[in-house]
Amino acid sequence: MSRKNKLLYAAFIITVLAAVIIIGASNGDFGASLRAMTAIPRRYTLLCVLCVAGGIAMQALSAATALHTMGQRVSLPRAMYVSLLGDFYSFITPGASGGQPMQVVHMRRAGIPVADATTVLVVHYMCYHGSLLAVDIVLGLLYRPFVAQQLGANFVFLVIGFLFNLGLLVGALMLSFWQRPIRWLLKQVTRLMAKLRLGDPERLREKFNETADSFYTGMRFITGHKAELARQVLFAVGRILCMTSVFYFICRGLGHGEAGYGSLVALGAMQYTAAGYTPLPGASGAQEGIFSLYFGKLLPGDLMLSGLLTWRFITYYLVLIAGGAAAVWPKRRH
Repeated sequence: MSRKNKLLYAAFIITVLAAVIIIGASNGDFGASLRAMTAIPRRYTLLCVLCVAGGIAMQALSAATALHTMGQRVSLPRAMYVSLLGDFYSFITPGASGGQPMQVVHMRRAGIPVADATTVLVVHYMCYHGSLLAVDIVLGLLYRPFVAQQLGANFVFLVIGFLFNLGLLVGALMLSFWQRPIRWLLKQVTRLMAKLRLGDPERLREKFNETADSFYTGMRFITGHKAELARQVLFAVGRILCMTSVFYFICRGLGHGEAGYGSLVALGAMQYTAAGYTPLPGASGAQEGIFSLYFGKLLPGDLMLSGLLTWRFITYYLVLIAGGAAAVWPKRRH
């Protein structure tokens, strides 16, 4: 990347990050979230931040170990960097659509082939969504009375989110092992690029097919490697537990953690499932709405707003700030 392009890229990231914070500050969200977070005992705030970092680390370990199994090497700091950028771009793009593509780009800069980078990200994506649905079912059954009491009529949002995530999982599985749709799409892209004179048609076709072949070979290899697949599921479950543990520590920090760790993790997992289908950057709006509905009985009165704003700042704004800083850092040596 030329110096001019680097400066333009940095300017874009800084502009986006500044816009998000300014909008949040103008409607009171950013400042109120910061004040709410500082009102909670520091040990619980620190535990929440460590949980968020742990979720990023779980995704990084997932990529690093899968790549190692495939004969590729990436350092853990580089994997952490790519994981953080994935969350950052997911938070600023509609439907979290920019996270994985940018992760592929940055892995490619680290010398990882596009097909291998795509393989490990797709495997983690499938393990994550599959594990999230499994956690919903298992913990939902274990804490059925508690869940029923907290959700009430709002259970319908969980059903919608569950079906949506199940559809994503089935779609990812089909595209990963049923080659015809992808081959057809690559053929159309090749034709379009040829019409726009963006490259030699034969070379484009050969390159796309070679990448697709490598991707499908990688998918068969990883899914056929039982030990690695088990590790991927463990990392996905670890990521979910890190993310949902934030809810528990926030409730404890506000003096309302009597429900217990397991029940609050169950509620947190269902919150992510129920709000994840919103096609907005970071699922903004839906996340806050579902949080209010699902945790309303646990955090009465002003505690609800404090809990919501604290959760919003730690899991959203802190990741945006850290990710934006990582994206424009002038000397990235990993």
